[in-house]
Amino acid sequence: MSTAPDRRAASPSPLLLKSASLDGFTPLYGRETEQAVLLRMVNRLAAGHPGVSVIHGAPGSGRSRLLRRGMALARAAGVQVLTALGTGPPSPAPYSFVRQLRPVRSPAGGGAHAGELSAEDSVQGWCRSLMAAAHRPTLVALDDVQWADPESVQVVAGLLRRLASAPLGLLLTVTSAHGEFPDACAGLLDQAAASPDNRGMLLELGPLGVPEVHALCTASELPVPPTSDDVWWERVSRLTGGSPWVMLRSVDKVRRDPALVSAVGLWTALTQEIDAAHRDRATESAAQLPERPLALLRGLAVCRGLLPVERVAALVKLDEAEVSGALRTLRVQGLIDAGDPPRLRTTCSTAGLLAGSESDERKRLYAEAARWAHRCDADDEALAGLLLNTVPLGEPWAPPVLRRAARTLHARGRHAEAAELLERALREPLNPVERAEVLLEAAESYTMTAPEAADRRITELLSGTARPHVRAAAEDLLVGRHDCRAVLRVSGEPCGPGPTEILGVEARTRTADAPCTGPSTASGAPPAVHGEPGSPARSAPLAVQAWRQTVRGHDAAGVRAICLQALGAPADDALLPRFAVCCALSVADAHDAALDALDVALAEAGRRRSPALVVWGRLLRAQLNLQAGAPGTALHDLSSCRSLAPAEVWDPARLTLLRSLEIRLLVARERYAEADRLAREEPAPGAEESDAWVHLLYARAQLYLCQGRPRQALAEAEECGRRMSARGWANPGLVAWRSLAALAHLGCGGNDRAAELFAEESRLAGRWGTGSALAWTDLRRGLGSPAPQAARLTEHALRRLGPTPASRRFVQSVVAREAAGAHGGTPAEPASTGSGNQDGGTAMGP
Repeated sequence: MSTAPDRRAASPSPLLLKSASLDGFTPLYGRETEQAVLLRMVNRLAAGHPGVSVIHGAPGSGRSRLLRRGMALARAAGVQVLTALGTGPPSPAPYSFVRQLRPVRSPAGGGAHAGELSAEDSVQGWCRSLMAAAHRPTLVALDDVQWADPESVQVVAGLLRRLASAPLGLLLTVTSAHGEFPDACAGLLDQAAASPDNRGMLLELGPLGVPEVHALCTASELPVPPTSDDVWWERVSRLTGGSPWVMLRSVDKVRRDPALVSAVGLWTALTQEIDAAHRDRATESAAQLPERPLALLRGLAVCRGLLPVERVAALVKLDEAEVSGALRTLRVQGLIDAGDPPRLRTTCSTAGLLAGSESDERKRLYAEAARWAHRCDADDEALAGLLLNTVPLGEPWAPPVLRRAARTLHARGRHAEAAELLERALREPLNPVERAEVLLEAAESYTMTAPEAADRRITELLSGTARPHVRAAAEDLLVGRHDCRAVLRVSGEPCGPGPTEILGVEARTRTADAPCTGPSTASGAPPAVHGEPGSPARSAPLAVQAWRQTVRGHDAAGVRAICLQALGAPADDALLPRFAVCCALSVADAHDAALDALDVALAEAGRRRSPALVVWGRLLRAQLNLQAGAPGTALHDLSSCRSLAPAEVWDPARLTLLRSLEIRLLVARERYAEADRLAREEPAPGAEESDAWVHLLYARAQLYLCQGRPRQALAEAEECGRRMSARGWANPGLVAWRSLAALAHLGCGGNDRAAELFAEESRLAGRWGTGSALAWTDLRRGLGSPAPQAARLTEHALRRLGPTPASRRFVQSVVAREAAGAHGGTPAEPASTGSGNQDGGTAMGP
């Protein structure tokens, strides 16, 4: 009985090496043993001894190329070759496969063929004709016999029984997988293996190993890593599955596209082409399937392993008796695995498999699959994937499944996929309250991927019916999209500097040179809040009042009282006003209370699964920590901001504020070259009209002064002051531009103007009434004054900065570098005298 060849005994002969180029194809890597077996069979056939070899393996394993190599060897040995190629699905015409077998023309020419076949349409007739054609040693090469019609298969079986009566050799290729063969060919393989006198050989083509993959890639002249890079080559071998077809196809595509390799690198280009080759291979295999196995494959592709195979067969209307044969066909073609239920083995797209089916049938299949998957308690994400392709079902379970799956994706940062699921949920019939919740969730996802789409969904939500906490969350998102009107309209007061301006958010309803005015509140008096008598206070109007009073620099104690009242608002209230309240608290020297409240608000933003609000909160916390003299913590917050949201979805104002904080952090760490490069970056369109531009101007002025460029620093600081004046911002605790400009004036020789600016900022800081605002002014003024006055001002400033040594050192070092840069020298540390003691945290100012 015939067996597979012994790989240890085979070695290429000189004749085999010479014949490698006879068929015009590239070398067969890793198939030396099989080629030696074919060479032995051809040599025996040329001597008049019959034989049979069956080459089997998975699609893409190189069966057809090895068959062509055997044909080339036979022709080189003077053996007549007859060929036939099977193509799927099988032709319904009887004997269509064997009709391809025709001998070559006689060398003498003429209209007749040597041994012309004139068979009658019967198995015996075709066998007699083919045996008659083998009047001399003849090789019958049959490629992809699994696609032969049944009558032709019987003819091949008849030839196998008659091998001993003629110098005839049969060389067949058949698909196989893990010892399984197509039903139509199983009998032929048994016959070949049972041939007497060891005339039959079964050659199984397994996957290529790492050495063969390396040799193939090296021959393509691609810039591949050396052989010693075992990890790289093992990954390539694993990705290709050892398939010669996939490997050759991918390497050829990459070799023909050097621009792709230059753009993305060899590894990325190769993996992309390998994935594409797998898809093409699977699509080609599926296109050759008969109708019933193809229907089952489509059902399995739709159901994605969520249903048992019997249920899938019922969905595609396959008879129970046909299931096992269809599954075997799909396994042999390498399209599914042997699991229960079976799954697709390749990355062939479901859309490609369903392309040939009718639209109504596709819709029915997806809908029924989704309903059955729900009954089988399928995983939410998998079930949501099915629902994406269905028409609206009107089933009450569908929207919750889509929303749960979207929340999972949202938490993983896959916001675009989450938004797609939520859009699908909106196509289901929903009541107004539930629809508002889905709109909010969709807007949350869109803020991280497509801000314009988020705007549309928020607008739709606010124009309909929604619960108070949903509406508040929508207003947060709207404010986060730099429109402060959603928050300001709650207070019912004329538009003033909005509570989002500290976050770099620009109100669209006014220009920089036309500040809005509104009624002021008496020092320490509670604000006028509009609402139902006895109802809990809303944070938005309180935040508006606190922020308006903060930017004008009136009564820090009153601002703290208003902020504490705002923080007592219900937990389901809007969060961005709370962020503004935290900033006002920090400017009012209640820094510890501000950070505590901000952490609570950030926790609530996380509970609401709102990365857009978390980004805002982290950005604000970075600003507060920088003001407190904790640059390391601020740096961590800024890094998390960039990791949470891609730069493409940041509006110009937010990007500008982020940039200003990064410059100030780099200045604090004395990394001036990086800060200068960042300061010279081209601003985003609309950034210069935003309130955040004020902060960027201040950061630039501080950078230029520390670099010893007082004239440039002066220009930036004065422009910062003009923009603050246009907005009605007078509080030096917010941006102490006057003392910074005064240092720059001292560096340029403008001592009188410097004195005026120092005096004005001292007056405004005293009116505001916080120690941190006065501390920055006194420190900068002290370093620009004679020695006795400098010591007194420094002592007063350090007492106002509070008891924390790290904070005092931070402010002292920054101001010392500013003063040194203004005078063109090295930083001079001011004398560290006693420090005051103040309960609670103290903000360190600008």
